[in-house]
Amino acid sequence: MTPAWTPPASGVIRGCWQLARGHGAGWDRGAAFAALDRVAERPGPLVLDCADIYTGVERLVGDWMAARPAHARKTVVHTKFVPDLESLATLDRACVRRVVERSRERLRVETLDLVQLHWWDLGVPGWVRAAQWLAELRDEGVMRHVGVTNFGGRALCALLDAGVPVVTNQVQFSLLDRRPLKGLAQTCRDRGVSLLCYGTLAGGLLGDRAGGSGTDNRSLRKYRLIVDEVGGAKVLERARAELAAVAARARGSMAEAAAAYVLGQPPVGAVIVGLSRRGPDLLDISRVRLRPADVARLQAAVPDTVAGGVYDVERDRTGPHGRIMQYDLNRGVQRA
Repeated sequence: MTPAWTPPASGVIRGCWQLARGHGAGWDRGAAFAALDRVAERPGPLVLDCADIYTGVERLVGDWMAARPAHARKTVVHTKFVPDLESLATLDRACVRRVVERSRERLRVETLDLVQLHWWDLGVPGWVRAAQWLAELRDEGVMRHVGVTNFGGRALCALLDAGVPVVTNQVQFSLLDRRPLKGLAQTCRDRGVSLLCYGTLAGGLLGDRAGGSGTDNRSLRKYRLIVDEVGGAKVLERARAELAAVAARARGSMAEAAAAYVLGQPPVGAVIVGLSRRGPDLLDISRVRLRPADVARLQAAVPDTVAGGVYDVERDRTGPHGRIMQYDLNRGVQRA
């Protein structure tokens, strides 16, 4: 019997997108290993988030775990199955198996913990069938759990109604981008699905350094577009000021306050915070307790003006959000 999926006790998953080749400057193998070492040295289990399309990351994480057996024993890795946009219409069961097995080989694990399906265009049929094929691999023991990424409530319910045992839905959610609260959160509560939330610190724009991560990369460009959607630099400045005030009262950092805001929203199971190259990572959300008045104060600082539901603006490939996406990083996922 497959064990139930449980969120990490710390509420934090470490994101590895920025380790991908082509994502941005500043990371090499040594820096990546050092960052992984720092977070692994903290007490408790370590949960990492990666994907088959994060170029080089699955293999890098697999190499790190092989080189650090003590750390590997406390590490859980979530990955994703992301077929190329051009492959969606003709995706078959053999391809799904091949790519998932490739992730298992790269990570050097016997069983993948969580594989999350991303589907670029829900107007292209086949995503229910692809999720069902992932569920078959789960039943075989190739993975323990099936999740999805960037699915709205209607599409998520279609999978659940088709019998796919979806346990998590990874979506973008922050003080700046509250689209999950437009119905999806309630659907997930009703159907027993946990939200795993990326973009919580908006690439560092809601963290303790005013300039964000300090390095231009695809993540930061993505979140700057969200800032534009809610009113630009003045709104970001106001949001940061309110976070600083709340953090000071709670005796935590701005990053901890921003993460605590999202983690406190049911049914959020965890926030995904990217690995850092800059010194020790001391993020401890548990020490920040937000009062209802704090939550109201934070939400009042930022208009809820990002258009549509979860991932709607990103699915418009002609718009500014869609144009920065890279849709075919699996290099023709159907080919053996």
